[in-house]
Amino acid sequence: MLELHTNAPAHWPRVRLEGLIPSNAPEVQTANRLLFSTTIETVFRRSGIQVLEADVLRLTREGVLEIPLRVRDGELEYDLFFYPVADEKSAAHYVAVYELAQKWGRLRPIFYSTDDLLAIYPAEIEPVARRDRLYIQATLSAPRGQYAMWWAERPGELFHYSPTYDLFDRIYREINGLEMRAFALILLELGMIREEYEFTASSLTDTTVEIPVEGPEGVPLIITFSQHRGVRFHFHIERTSAEYRDLFLNLFLLRLKTWRKEAELAQLRRLDSPSYIWWRELGKRLRMTDTGEQAISAVGSIRR
Repeated sequence: MLELHTNAPAHWPRVRLEGLIPSNAPEVQTANRLLFSTTIETVFRRSGIQVLEADVLRLTREGVLEIPLRVRDGELEYDLFFYPVADEKSAAHYVAVYELAQKWGRLRPIFYSTDDLLAIYPAEIEPVARRDRLYIQATLSAPRGQYAMWWAERPGELFHYSPTYDLFDRIYREINGLEMRAFALILLELGMIREEYEFTASSLTDTTVEIPVEGPEGVPLIITFSQHRGVRFHFHIERTSAEYRDLFLNLFLLRLKTWRKEAELAQLRRLDSPSYIWWRELGKRLRMTDTGEQAISAVGSIRR
């Protein structure tokens, strides 16, 4: 039976595995991860540490990070990473995860491996957070409640001075004149179309398209699209933190930048679209009318 090396808190129980195969082959990795998860759950249950979930997607400022296992010890939650092969590549992956956590928070990474990863000189460190998709899944219906693009967290909070406004503004600027193609990206990820050209202006009427989806970390939201207002995201107010809202919008912005670079659209000259003009005018109206005494409590509200 092999005892794993770790940088976990000293009071955590030791973890020993039987039947581990030291290999990075995909089919072996699946078996090793299952062995690790079941062993952790058994060992931790006896010590009072709660296993929360396995194979988790967590939003970060640099994209989405895949986490094998999340646990809770008292008031703190931890992200467990398992490396059956302790080599330079594994050390580099953990260093990248640790640096991501130190830079942006939201993560408390702990490693388990067949050797001490902190004693291994890492290979070249590469990004570990992905930004090539939104990790959304379409749902049959949206959970009941109120959804909004933004909502005030405290009295007197103003939308046009919030980080959320800045993110939406950058998104509208990024896809100005490319709204149809940007929405097609979302439809492609959801599997609603197979090719970008399948979604055109003739696909739409004057009505607004609404798609209920589940985002990373299981958060419900509604994506809407119209030629007048473009692509918008409406988050379930009671089940979404302001931090998550801004991280998801940032993920979409990162996705757009990657897409425009790959599609060689960065230098494309475009006229201002109807949706960008609407957004720009909305910003002007808010700056003129939205004051501390009569502040708007929510923007882009939808009730289900």
